[in-house]
Amino acid sequence: MFVHQSSTRRKACVTCAQAKRRCDLRFPRCSRCMDRGFDCEYAIPPKSTAGSRDQSIDQSLTWASPRTNEQSVQDTVLMRLPVYDALEIDISTKYDLFYINSFPYPERATIRQEQVDFCILQFKDIILQLVHQNRAPFIHHDSYLDRPPVAYQDLLGISAMYYQKTPQNQSITFSMLDSRIASLVRSSKSSMWSTKDYLLGVQAMIIYQIIRLFDGNIRQRANAEAQFGILETWASQLHSTSNIYYNQSDSESPYQRWIFIESARRTVTMAIMVQAIYSILKDGFCTSVPQMTTLPVSVNGAPWDATEDTWWETTFGLGGELITYQDFLTQWNGGQALYAGTYESILLGACKHNVRRPPLMPL
Repeated sequence: MFVHQSSTRRKACVTCAQAKRRCDLRFPRCSRCMDRGFDCEYAIPPKSTAGSRDQSIDQSLTWASPRTNEQSVQDTVLMRLPVYDALEIDISTKYDLFYINSFPYPERATIRQEQVDFCILQFKDIILQLVHQNRAPFIHHDSYLDRPPVAYQDLLGISAMYYQKTPQNQSITFSMLDSRIASLVRSSKSSMWSTKDYLLGVQAMIIYQIIRLFDGNIRQRANAEAQFGILETWASQLHSTSNIYYNQSDSESPYQRWIFIESARRTVTMAIMVQAIYSILKDGFCTSVPQMTTLPVSVNGAPWDATEDTWWETTFGLGGELITYQDFLTQWNGGQALYAGTYESILLGACKHNVRRPPLMPL
């Protein structure tokens, strides 16, 4: 995963020691005391921790993660979200999150600049895919074919306008984008959004954030940063209701139900990933590592790009096997042959330990 920038020490500040919590020994105030407004004193002034910033996450840590299928998926911890059973099919299989939940302060992490650049290029390519192919790594090509919602029509229009952007029409392009975001936010407040509404809302906001964060001016970036909270709130709602919707959508075919639940998984993951990459670009680090390691990933991503008939032939209507993001990276670096489309390439490109081979794009 990403580089782990904290270190384990035998000593702590007085406040952390009394609370029996981990201390990062920052001086003059540690991160935990600074975040909570506590006085921070050291019995002995700590040594600089600058030399520990290139330590990586201990790969010997295990998450007790057996291989599972579509009927048994792990609990996930997302962004600042509580541990819901959404995006799961069966809560009987759970991962050991003791290590994840035991962090007393945010773990800071980073990746190399070339990896950040790679991810940003992939993000921008997502918009091109949407315009040319009516699909994206987290928007399935069969999702909105019948009576596309207004919000999806707006998304396609803004995406198409963005790819025709020139110095002469740039202002109107971003004005239209701001207007569509405002309309989307008003809709979320004025009506009772369904789970599918939240899915589309998060998908649209991810695209709008990519445009503003990675190709907008300083005002656009500031607006996007201010609306990270909206994206997190919508993703939280999607995360907490997806499993309920999945189990109650008996009127839909197994293929349609799989499209929904796989779209929800990918959409929540991309919402976290976009914010993490921007945080690294701007601040030099992100704090999403513990959450991201537990995210569910399909072992075989090929059915996502396949036709319905091929989906039935390859998955037998079960949807395919799921593992954690952590285990997906481990299998890739172990040399296992895995499908690597745009979505998987982003997951691999953002991984600090993906050094044995580059992600391969499908022919």
